Order: sequence, then structure tokens, then C-alpha cells
Amino acid sequence: MNPASLIPLAEPIPIHWAWFDLLLVTTFTAHILFMNALVGSAAIGLVHAMRGDSGLAREVGKKAPPLLALTINLGVAPLLFLQVNYGQFDYVSSVLMGGWWLAVIAALMLAYYGFYAYKFGHDALSPGRRTALLAVSLVGTLYVALMLTTNMTLMLRPEFWPQYFEKTGAAVLNFGDPTLYPRFLHFMVGAAAVGGLFVALLGRWGKNDAFVEVGMRWLNRATLVNLGIGLWFLVSLPPDILLAFLGGSLPATLTLVAGLGCAGMLLAAGFRKQPIQATVWAVLTVFFMSLTRHWLRTLFLAPWFNIKDTPVTGQYSPVLLFAVFLVAGVAAMAYMLKLYFKSREGRA
Repeated sequence: MNPASLIPLAEPIPIHWAWFDLLLVTTFTAHILFMNALVGSAAIGLVHAMRGDSGLAREVGKKAPPLLALTINLGVAPLLFLQVNYGQFDYVSSVLMGGWWLAVIAALMLAYYGFYAYKFGHDALSPGRRTALLAVSLVGTLYVALMLTTNMTLMLRPEFWPQYFEKTGAAVLNFGDPTLYPRFLHFMVGAAAVGGLFVALLGRWGKNDAFVEVGMRWLNRATLVNLGIGLWFLVSLPPDILLAFLGGSLPATLTLVAGLGCAGMLLAAGFRKQPIQATVWAVLTVFFMSLTRHWLRTLFLAPWFNIKDTPVTGQYSPVLLFAVFLVAGVAAMAYMLKLYFKSREGRA
């Protein structure tokens, strides 16, 4: 079967595709930063809870529900922009995954209620039950991350799609893709690094030097490990795409080099135990890595699709309406955060 016959036709888009790519990369950066803070800090809290140190686990547990809410809400935007420009690939991969993809909703609900139960039932639960509850919630988020990684790799490999018919309709999970495992670990170890930075920021705001020490240690070690995993991810790519990142494509190479440079500055700030400076470099690192991920998607889809061929209708009113609601939504979120930090819990 020719995989190209399984790719739907591209739908017309209202304005130039570059605007949607820019919004995709920008909103994905915000989503990843909050996801990393959530998953990474929860993992660090779980490790400390298992060691008998419930103080740190309790503090990150208090922040988990709002972090998860922000992660989910900020994850909707990049998913929608992805579907605007690359929906003919993302929709197919989602359908091929079947029930595994739909189970993401249940896993998110499990994690959400688990984090809430941990936060509000912390004092009433025994240490063992608290630790188990935190572990189950973390596993729920890891399942979501794994399925998202699987979906994002499957959409790039139409040549794998005919497996669905060879398996008589069984779900396709793309576990045979050599890039899947380093890609997933690259995100999760990165989460440990940013989660450590989040713990350090909590310590700085709360004048808790122990939290700063622990957080910066996690940041430094996880970042060093992630450099190795990033190299694994790079060499797992098909040869033509690997060469594109090693000088064959100027935009792809420059963004990769910029990301590595920012990661180096992040480590420098981490070893100096400067959480604020490290936060700036962490945001820049995640942005350039998100941009690198965009070039990776473009290179993978090049044999099947060229975004420049997508028809444009020139309808600007939906985009203007989106911009108005975006500004209003950001203003509302800023106001709610202001009220939160004025509250007793926020001040704590």
C-alpha cells in the first residue's frame, strides 16, 4: 500500500502559514515550561517523600493542581495550531492510536484529582498513602507524555501507517521508531531539570536555602544527563535529517547551536546557584529547542508535504477575533494570579 494514499488533502488556511507556525512554537514553549515544572517538581517531591522528607513533597504538592491546570490550558493552543497547519498528519496518527490516545483524558483526570487529594488531604493521610497518591498522579502525567510523544512521532512517519491494516485494525503505537525513546527521555529528563529550577525558585521566594540547594543540584545534574540523551536523540535520526542538523540546513543547524549555547549558559548559572538567571536561560533553551523540534517536523514531512503548497483564503477576521480573545484571556489570567498571590495561600 502506498502511504501517500492515506494522507488527507490539506485544508485551506485563513492567513499565511508562517503565522500559525510562529504561534505553534511560542505556545508550545509556554506549555513545555509549565509541564516541566509540574512533572519535574512532582518527581523530585516523590523522591524526597520516599526518603522520608515530606517537607519538600508537601510544598510542591501544593503547587501541582494549578500547575497541571495551566499545563493543560496552555497545551490546547499548540495542539490547535498544529492541527491548522499539519492536521492531515496529526488526525491520522491520533486515529491509528485508537483507545490508547483516548485514554489520555482518563489519565489526566486521574492525575488531576490525585494531585488535589494530595494537596488537601496531606495532613489526614498516612505517609505511605500520601507517597502512593503522589506516585499514581505522577504516573498519570507520564502516560500522557508518552502518548503525546508517540502521537507526535507517528504523525511524522506515514510509511508506518499501513501497519494498521497489517494488524487487522489493531492500534498502532509506533514503538518501533528508534527516535521515540530518546525523544521521550529528552522531555522527561528536561522536566527534572526545570522541576529542580522550580524548587529552587520556591526556595528563593520562601527564603529556604535548603530548597535552593536541592533544586539547583537537580537542575545541574539533569541538564548534564540530558545533553547525553540529546546526542542519542540526534544520532537516532535518519541520516539525511541528521546531516541537516549538522550543517545541511542553515536554520535547523543555527537553532540547534543556539539551544546548546543557551543550555551551556543555563548550566553556568546553575553551578553559580543563581535561580533567576537560570530561569532566563531555561526559557531561552526551551524556546530554541521547540524551534529545533519544528525544523525536525518539517524535515520529516518533507517527502510527503510542503507547507508552502497549502492554499490560503485570506480571511483575517477569525485571526483578529482570536487575537482579541487571546489578549482578554491573558488579562483575565493575570488578574486571577494577582488575586491568588494576594490570598493567604498565595502569600504562603
